[in-house]
Amino acid sequence: AADMVAPLPAKAPVPSPIFTWTGFYIGAHGGGAWSKWSGMDPADPAAGWSSVTASGGVVGGQIGGNYQISNFVLGLEGTGAWSSVTLNSNSPFGGGAGFIFSLKNDYIATVAGRFGVAFDRVLLYAKGGAAFTRDKYYANNGLAGALAGSASGSFNRTGWLAGAGVEWMFMPNWSVKAEYNYMAFGAINELPVTTGNLVATPANVKLNIQTGTVGVNYHF
Repeated sequence: AADMVAPLPAKAPVPSPIFTWTGFYIGAHGGGAWSKWSGMDPADPAAGWSSVTASGGVVGGQIGGNYQISNFVLGLEGTGAWSSVTLNSNSPFGGGAGFIFSLKNDYIATVAGRFGVAFDRVLLYAKGGAAFTRDKYYANNGLAGALAGSASGSFNRTGWLAGAGVEWMFMPNWSVKAEYNYMAFGAINELPVTTGNLVATPANVKLNIQTGTVGVNYHF
């Protein structure tokens, strides 16, 4: 009777799930940033542009989503970062002894679309969209008493960005990335508020920022 028992059919192998970048994610990033301000006196355009540069660090976060079609990945991402990009100098634009000057970008934010090509768990992508930052200006003539004077201002900016990066899903739900971005902000008129014995003239100022960052994302 035992010889008449039919053998059980072999179980079909369970296929491995197909990997996809589709879904939402949230993460953090940090790295370096480099700013270049170029200014011109709007009342004397023949004098031409002069410029100063500064560098510092950025630390922030990002949130976004991807949708994969074949090997192509489309996405939308928003970022926000605190920035330490600061120029502290004794009179880069002129002034007497003791004159101090500070110019900084205290935040950098972006909203951008991403387009990438996936090689399984490695994603190469380009991005482009809008960028936002703020110039913070402070100057002091270094004098005392009735001769003392200072100037300060805060100027929000909107511009555009273009960038590229690479991202690697190194374990389920977790990826690391490296990214470069170039941001350009058109010329705006900046006139600081002055106190005491210091006069500031308006300046037509344009700005560009470059960032190089690394980050980590958690994918839902």
